[in-house]
Amino acid sequence: MTRVFSASGDYTDAVLQVVAEIPAGRVMTYGDVAWVFGRPGARAVGMVLRYHGSAVPWWRVIRAGGHPPSGHEAAAREHYEAEGTPLLPAPTPAGYRVDLAKASWSPDRA
Repeated sequence: MTRVFSASGDYTDAVLQVVAEIPAGRVMTYGDVAWVFGRPGARAVGMVLRYHGSAVPWWRVIRAGGHPPSGHEAAAREHYEAEGTPLLPAPTPAGYRVDLAKASWSPDRA
């Protein structure tokens, strides 16, 4: 399903709406969120969340390898544990990543 958003620009609002729909314990990658709109743009999604994401479950949007948002690994882990998001050990400074095979979500498959 490709979503359409207004020409008045609200890609920001559209991204925030998609992120708000991600259920607890599930995740989407930045790229997955971008493709909801039918085009690449993982970095644009990241910028939206950086500047406007505090009111939505930002921790549910992760990097492609299952890694949590950079610089927010500890805060994200608290949310993942509280929500029961499946995690795997990883040889990274954070020490974990999200199990994408179990936790991936798409509004198309809701």
